Amino acid sequence: MREWVALYHTHHSLEAEDQAFWLWLAEQSGGPVLELGCGSGRLTLPLAQRGRWVVGVDRDFDMLCYARDLAAHSGGRSPDWVQADFCHLHLAQRFALIFLACNTFSTLTCREQRAVLAVARRHLTGAGVFAVSMPNPLLLETLPPRGEPEVETVFAHPESDAVVQVLSEWRREGEVVTLRWYYDCLFPDGTTRRHELTARHRLQSLDSLRDLFEQAGLRLERQYGDYERHPFAADSPWLILTARSSTD
Repeated sequence: MREWVALYHTHHSLEAEDQAFWLWLAEQSGGPVLELGCGSGRLTLPLAQRGRWVVGVDRDFDMLCYARDLAAHSGGRSPDWVQADFCHLHLAQRFALIFLACNTFSTLTCREQRAVLAVARRHLTGAGVFAVSMPNPLLLETLPPRGEPEVETVFAHPESDAVVQVLSEWRREGEVVTLRWYYDCLFPDGTTRRHELTARHRLQSLDSLRDLFEQAGLRLERQYGDYERHPFAADSPWLILTARSSTD
């Protein structure tokens, strides 16, 4: 199981275009930070190393163990790690920034989204910001019904002499786009070991998301289309939302 976590972390560490955005948002908040679904700590650790007080929450024990090991060897300030379901989180602390990155929000059911928004509302300081990122649903709607597996990237196995080839494909069915990644570990003796990862994204309009946030007591403040903070547009690669409490 730990091999899969190492592959996941290495792959996603190659795609660091979002890191500067979350660091900037944390600097703007000026207070403690809570990352929901922190995984292997790809974003949590840089935030802590910049001197932020950060709490990382994830339900996956192996992911958190990997993150703790990385923190122990990186030096500097270490985040606080909490193993929990972020849909049902109760901490005794409030945060100036709470965020859910890595396109996770659109993979949740409507019920789970409502639960996450309630968690955010409950744990935000009065002027605190909640932020999520997701693929642009308008862009996903334009995909053909099916995309055949293609090589996305290749990297060295972090724990062996294997080469890892990552292939990705998609299926679009109605208002759901299923993305699947195949991690093929190619060893020098000719053997191959495969790991798979699947994510199902629900396509929700900006208006429906705004309604969802408002029902949870959160007011959308900014809608970015990329991590350079350009305004959201129909052809933007991402939809990044920031919100504040609508009652405080």
